[in-house]
Amino acid sequence: MGAVFFMKVACLTLGCRTNQHDTAEMQTLLEREGFVMVGQREKADAYVINTCTVTQKSDTSSRQAVKKSLEINPDALVVFTGCYAQLNPEEAAELPGLDVVLGNADKLEIAQLLKSKLLHPDRRWQKSDTTEIVMSDIHKKRIFRTIPVKNFHGMTKAFIKVQTGCDEKCSFCTVVRARGKSVSDQRENILNNVREAIGTGFKEITLTGINLGTWGMDTGETFSSLVQDIVQLPGDFRVRLSSINPMEIDNDLIRLIAETEKLCSYLHIPLQSGDNEVLRRMRRNYNREQYIDVVHRAANAIPDLGLGADVIVGFPGETETAFENTRKLIEELPISYLHVFSYSSRRGTEANEFKDDVPGHIKKERNKILTQLVAKKSIEFKTKFLNKTATVLIENQRDKKSGELKGHTDNYIPIILDGADTLKNHLVPITLQKISGDHVEGCVL
Repeated sequence: MGAVFFMKVACLTLGCRTNQHDTAEMQTLLEREGFVMVGQREKADAYVINTCTVTQKSDTSSRQAVKKSLEINPDALVVFTGCYAQLNPEEAAELPGLDVVLGNADKLEIAQLLKSKLLHPDRRWQKSDTTEIVMSDIHKKRIFRTIPVKNFHGMTKAFIKVQTGCDEKCSFCTVVRARGKSVSDQRENILNNVREAIGTGFKEITLTGINLGTWGMDTGETFSSLVQDIVQLPGDFRVRLSSINPMEIDNDLIRLIAETEKLCSYLHIPLQSGDNEVLRRMRRNYNREQYIDVVHRAANAIPDLGLGADVIVGFPGETETAFENTRKLIEELPISYLHVFSYSSRRGTEANEFKDDVPGHIKKERNKILTQLVAKKSIEFKTKFLNKTATVLIENQRDKKSGELKGHTDNYIPIILDGADTLKNHLVPITLQKISGDHVEGCVL
């Protein structure tokens, strides 16, 4: 560890679980160099904002984070990194009070960057009117290697990033430009990172990546073989998979989930649309029939499977018939959890050139229809497990509304229950008793 100098740094993360892992890596490097991590609402010497650009709303939230940080400390060094920063560095540099725009490929230089700014031996840090842009070529061939993370601040789950980037060319998505081509971390490095997390005391390991299931495609290996190695590690823990595309779910992975107690019975499989013509315009690498096949194979093999999905409503060219195809498919499939996004055009994407011919009020109505549908399906799913037992990972933070302990079952049912703080960060057997709002009330066995 570097010299102790008590400079305080706050990190704010927007967006996906991969971003959460990236932030944890940056925090680890900062702590190694003697920086003290504080909460995002606390006064700090520097604020690091790890941005998202998946929607216009996330762009807005990213920009607002700069303003909110400066309201806490107008003299702070503010660093803007993540996908918004990567795709729009010049635009970001115009934000008032922003000091550094840092590219995705440069995140692991954060500690040295802050040291050079805040701890320069010859000059004291002062804000200026110019913003520095530190941006490597994200598309240049690179070696991808993550570092062990022992502290995901305030979190009970460890996020382990196994790959980054994406080789798909979805017409609505900016990820390829923001994250570069798909590249896998080495198997042994991943296993070491998981061992570190288990040894630190994490009870749930979430495997994450920009296109998770493509791990190993660049090295001649399979993602299911990596998962098998991870669940065979010794320790009291379970493994959860973050979002994985349908064409990357093979029978070996389904078998592993079905047969392995350590592997959570939950899959989040992006759908985006249930209409083949819309999927074609989106340039997704599957059709409706292939998606149905994957879901049926998984649901038939995995007892008590929880199934999540993403869907976009109002994509250019989505007719009433196309939307109805999506609605019917979601109604028919055993989906228990759904992210519904109203389409918003993103600069630099192919779909940005399409005519956005679905009016805003229609997008809003379609979003409402699917949200209400999945709320009903979620209740039906939870009802099946009432008066049954399940294992819940009790989180470090209590439920804000009720003050009770909270957590999730392995198939992602949110639970609240009465209990002592000593249960936090433990895998606890419970009985599911009663549906209460979005949660199920449970009782410790």
